[in-house]
Amino acid sequence: MTESQEATGSDADLRDQLKSMEAKLRRLRDLRQQHNDAGKRHADSRNSIQKEYNKLREEINDLLAKNKEIRNKAKTHQAKRDAIQQQVRELIGQAKNSRSEKGKKSPILELSELQSQIDKLENMLETTGMKLEKENDVLKLIKRHTRRKKELEPLVAEEMRIKIDLDNIEGSIQELKAEADAEHAAYVELNKEADELWKTIEPRFEERDFKKAEGDRLHEAFLECRKEADEVHTQVVAMLEQVNEIRDKLKQERLEAQSWIDDHNESVRKALKTPDKDENLAGSLTQALLAGSSISLGGSQTGTNANARVDGRSSRKANMRRGSGAARGNRGRSKPREQ
Repeated sequence: MTESQEATGSDADLRDQLKSMEAKLRRLRDLRQQHNDAGKRHADSRNSIQKEYNKLREEINDLLAKNKEIRNKAKTHQAKRDAIQQQVRELIGQAKNSRSEKGKKSPILELSELQSQIDKLENMLETTGMKLEKENDVLKLIKRHTRRKKELEPLVAEEMRIKIDLDNIEGSIQELKAEADAEHAAYVELNKEADELWKTIEPRFEERDFKKAEGDRLHEAFLECRKEADEVHTQVVAMLEQVNEIRDKLKQERLEAQSWIDDHNESVRKALKTPDKDENLAGSLTQALLAGSSISLGGSQTGTNANARVDGRSSRKANMRRGSGAARGNRGRSKPREQ
């Protein structure tokens, strides 16, 4: 097997190998694209779910804030109701005390009676003559009444601070009870409104949690696709390096073959040159003819045959020239010139 045949066989093997590797490279690229496309679909779905999740979460937060506001209003009415009920209990206690102390002298009345007795005793001392012993007894009695008067004064002041008229305490209790009932009704109504609102909020928690889980699942699927695409991409890069290496080898072989062909063609052209195409060759042939040597034309024929052909052509040309001259002489002799 010649060197050219060996090169041709090696080139064919490389081309077969390249064809197989390029087919595998296309399959790997298709597989990588499939993973990328799947990852994009998962990412798009994830982004859509996340938008829905964020919107739903904002709605839930708004509803929760509204629900909290309603509950706070209900607590305000509850506090007012409790305060009024406490006042009612205190008034009821005062009414009970008033009824249990009925018949007991009021501090105000006792103070008024004491003041009247003091005035009467002082007037007696001033207008009535009496013995010294009697006068001392009256003075002692005035002092005792005066001490009791001072004891009653704080009690009278405390009783005066009570704004509610004890004579109308039952009416005050009923009025306060009505206010407490109104506050309680408002409290109940607001709690009912908050409960109804909560019924619309509670299912949204399940929907929110589902969208959160679905978004997480799609994100994990996206990451898995990207991982698989990266792994295939690594194989693509490695395969592409091998493909390029073979392509470089084939290119180098083509360049070497082309160089060999160019060199061969150049040598053939030089070997096939004729005198009319090469001045140096024409000159050398002329010198050879002048020297009477045999020559070879074209460079493809050598030896006796080529020289014989050249010599034969030269002999024929000489004979033709001699024959032509003889013919011209005969014609001149056979036909005499007219006088």
